[in-house]
Amino acid sequence: YTYTSLGALRYLSLVKYVDAVVGNSSSGIIEVPSFKTATINIGNRQAGRIQAKSVVNCDPDSKKILSAIKYIYSKKYKEILRKSSNPYQQENTAEKIVEILKSFSLDNAVKKKFYDIKNCL
Repeated sequence: YTYTSLGALRYLSLVKYVDAVVGNSSSGIIEVPSFKTATINIGNRQAGRIQAKSVVNCDPDSKKILSAIKYIYSKKYKEILRKSSNPYQQENTAEKIVEILKSFSLDNAVKKKFYDIKNCL
């Protein structure tokens, strides 16, 4: 099945039950590995992001995509998926973020400037 949009709740509810999430969304990199579900990441939109070993990257080419789909059903990949972990899923993540933010001084923070359009006309 393909869907234009499921909404967040339906999407995340389905991720556990599908064989793979195929596309170029950051969700395939950040959330899907937590479900031990395969991600086939098409193209380079997510280049530079840390990725779980369960993510299979391929070029936006029908033969490469078909090859990636076949690969996720292989014994080799099933073992990789079983052993993989999500690098974005860690204990106390929220607390760690708060501590990092506390360490930054906002004394010299730049305020965004707004202009009154009446004065510009």
